[in-house]
Amino acid sequence: MSEGGIALDQGITSGLVDHRGVIEMPAYGVLAESATSGAYWRTFAEPVGTVQSFLTLCAGVPARVGDLLCATGVMAYRDEDYGVPTVTVTNQARDVICSGVGRTVRVGRTTAALRELDPAAFSTSSAMPPPPPDVDNTVSDIPPRWDGRRILTALARGDIARGPLSELLAVTVTADEEPIVAVEPQPWMANPLGAIQGGVIAALIGQACSLAGQAHTAPGDTYMIADLSVYYFRSPPVDGRSLTMSTSTQRLGRRMATVSAVMADRGGTEYVHAMANIAYDRSGAF
Repeated sequence: MSEGGIALDQGITSGLVDHRGVIEMPAYGVLAESATSGAYWRTFAEPVGTVQSFLTLCAGVPARVGDLLCATGVMAYRDEDYGVPTVTVTNQARDVICSGVGRTVRVGRTTAALRELDPAAFSTSSAMPPPPPDVDNTVSDIPPRWDGRRILTALARGDIARGPLSELLAVTVTADEEPIVAVEPQPWMANPLGAIQGGVIAALIGQACSLAGQAHTAPGDTYMIADLSVYYFRSPPVDGRSLTMSTSTQRLGRRMATVSAVMADRGGTEYVHAMANIAYDRSGAF
């Protein structure tokens, strides 16, 4: 924490690449979200309940394995009920990896109420949350003749590795006209109140949007998330229930597509919506 905001660091390892061996925005989603929500929370003199209501991130220079990222969160506006934090993520060369803004809301939970919900969360001797598990770092060689839908089918069937990031996030793909991504929330994903932490949510639904973007690639095409906007409706609990992220395509062009995703449980409760712009580098005619 500095006088001007909050700064957080993250090293980018090979354990964060996707099925293509690429570092995408979901790999540093926790970092970016934590810098925004943390910047607002830190402005209060005592622990209070705050939640992320909205987050949007715009990509700059691609992150790569070996980078040391720094996310700086600064308050553009705050009052006792709302905060508007900004975030800039840079690498060790000070190239901008992404820039974003959030909307953070103070909720009606007092410090006493939060202690009652989870006293350990406010104890200096409280145990750390369980660490993420070790993951399989296998990245399969994808045949260059495959288009995006063939790649998604292979992921769904287990013909190719889902990649370290999807292993870490415990997500699997169902190949359909529009990809559906299932997630089994893990204990390490939980915040002190037993819900999936906001940055993990951004990573999860961002990964669903990335896979939706894969669906529209021809052989030899590459793609990346250019922009990601996450709308937090309610907090998904870490209580054993599985979640799905259904995706749809809003527009499709040669250079850019827009996809959406909805995180919901089997009972139909919707927790999070997201919109993402996917930027393509096409290898041929489109």
